[in-house]
Amino acid sequence: MSPPLPFRRASDDKRVAFLCELMRGANARLAAARANLNRGTVYRWKLEDPEFAALWAEIAASSRRRRTLRRRVLGSDGRLETSHSVSNGPVAALAPEALWDMALGPVPGTRP
Repeated sequence: MSPPLPFRRASDDKRVAFLCELMRGANARLAAARANLNRGTVYRWKLEDPEFAALWAEIAASSRRRRTLRRRVLGSDGRLETSHSVSNGPVAALAPEALWDMALGPVPGTRP
């Protein structure tokens, strides 16, 4: 097997664009499309580039952890599970899940 080819600048930019889309909550197919890449290309990069694969895996793990944490905080129906709520100020007008998404971004797999 030949050694992996060095990164080309355009590919680095595309890799970053793809990983950023993953962090925004897109799945691999959608992230590739948004980064103007073929899905097969990103999977090839994943096989050929251990650093890219590690970043992808960390983003996926982080997404799962955030989704689990969000469920624990907001409950399975997406609503805050506490007996106390904020009753004054501009924050009170927003649902807890909207506040969560404003602070941390939407959780992958949820609808905006």
